[in-house]
Amino acid sequence: MRKNLVAMNKKQLVKRLSQETGLTLAQSNDFLNSVLGIVSDTLKKKEDVFLRGFGSFMIKDRKERRTMSLNTREMITIPGKKVVKFRTQMLD
Repeated sequence: MRKNLVAMNKKQLVKRLSQETGLTLAQSNDFLNSVLGIVSDTLKKKEDVFLRGFGSFMIKDRKERRTMSLNTREMITIPGKKVVKFRTQMLD
C-alpha cells in the first residue's frame, strides 16, 4: 500500500534538485536532462540500467491483447509493443 505518494512534474523536480544541491535552475535542468538522456540512450541500445540504491529500468515486451472498444463495443486487437519498466530498489 502506498503511503505519502508525492507526484511531481519535471519542472518541480528541477526546482527541488536546485534547492538540494545549490545548483542554479539551469544547471539542475541540464544535469537532469543528462541523466535522463544517458538512461534513454542505454535503453535504446537494448541494455538495462541498474542504479544501485534507486532502482532499475528495463525494456519489456508487452503481448498483443484483445479488448472491447469503448466507442463501438466491438472486440479489437491491441498490438504488442516494447515498453520501459521501472522497478524500485527497496530503500531502508
